[in-house]
Amino acid sequence: MKIRLERWLKIYSDGNHNAFTSVCWYRDKPYCTFRHASNHISEDGRVLVLRGTETAARWMVVGCIRGASDTRDPKLMPTPHGLFSYSFLSQPDPATGQRSIASGYSFSEDGEHWSPWTKVEADMVYWAPRWHKGRGYVAAYRSGDFSVTLKTTADGQCWEDVCLLVQDEETWPNEVSMDFAEDDRCWALIRREHGQGFPLLATAEPPYTDWSFTELPIKLQGPCLWLVEEEVWISGRWYQPSGYVNTAIFRMDGATPVPQIVLPSGGDTSYMGAAQHPQQPERWWLTYYSSHAHNPRVNSHEHPADIYLCDVVFTE
Repeated sequence: MKIRLERWLKIYSDGNHNAFTSVCWYRDKPYCTFRHASNHISEDGRVLVLRGTETAARWMVVGCIRGASDTRDPKLMPTPHGLFSYSFLSQPDPATGQRSIASGYSFSEDGEHWSPWTKVEADMVYWAPRWHKGRGYVAAYRSGDFSVTLKTTADGQCWEDVCLLVQDEETWPNEVSMDFAEDDRCWALIRREHGQGFPLLATAEPPYTDWSFTELPIKLQGPCLWLVEEEVWISGRWYQPSGYVNTAIFRMDGATPVPQIVLPSGGDTSYMGAAQHPQQPERWWLTYYSSHAHNPRVNSHEHPADIYLCDVVFTE
C-alpha cells in the first residue's frame, strides 16, 4: 500500500501545551481528545474532547474531564454501548516526592455528556484500549516492576488479566499501541524507555497468551500502530541519525520500518491517533501534537504545543 497526504490541518491551538492525542469515529462523528495543560509535566492537566465536522473544518469542545490531579494521556475507545475516554492521574506525594498513578475513565453515551472520572486501578497505566469483536483489550504498564500486562473487558469498566506481555528492567517497556486484523491476530508496538530506545513489534493469535517479538532498528517513542488491509503501519517520535526529531509514519516491510512521511513537527511531538473513515475505508484521519511552531528544541517541554490532523488516503 501507498500513503498520500491529502490535507494537513491545525485543529487546536490556544497557547497552552496540548498533547497526547487520540482520534476515533463514533456514531458517524469524528472525535479527538488530548491533554490540555500549561506544560508537558504540570499539575493542571485536564482532558479535552473535541467533536469535528465531517470535513474536519471545524471542531468544538464537547467534554472537559479531570480527576483529582494531573489527568494525562487520554485515549478514546468507542464501543456499541458508548464512548470511553481512558486516562491516568499523576499526583506527587508531599512526604516522599514520589508520584502515584491511577487509571480510570469517563463515559458518554451521546458524545456530549461525560460522566465524572472513575478510577479503575491504582499503580497501573491503562494505555490505549481497543475494542475488538465484543471485547476491550488494553496493555497496562506498571513502572515499579517494569512490566506490561494484557487485560480484557466485556463492558469497558471491569478488567481481567490475559497474560504478562513483557517485563524487562533493563529496557523498561511501557506504552503499547495495538490493532487487530480481520483474522483476529493482534499486533502491538511496545515503547522501551531505556537502553537504545528501540521498540518491540509483537504479535499473537487468540487467546493472546503466546507472543512473538521483534526489535525494530529505530528509536521511536509515543507509539501508534494501525493495520491497513493487513499491512502494519506505525508512527511515533522518530530520533533520526541526523539528530532531528520528528513525528513520522512508517510502513512495516517484514521487520523493517520503511519511512513514508515525515510530518511538520519538532521539539515536543508525537502521540499519534489513527482512525479509519467509516464511509471511505481507504481514508484515515491521523492526529498528533507538536511544539515546532513555538520552539523546535527536543528537550523543551515548557513551550506551547498544538494539535494537528492529517487526512490521508491509502492506495494500492
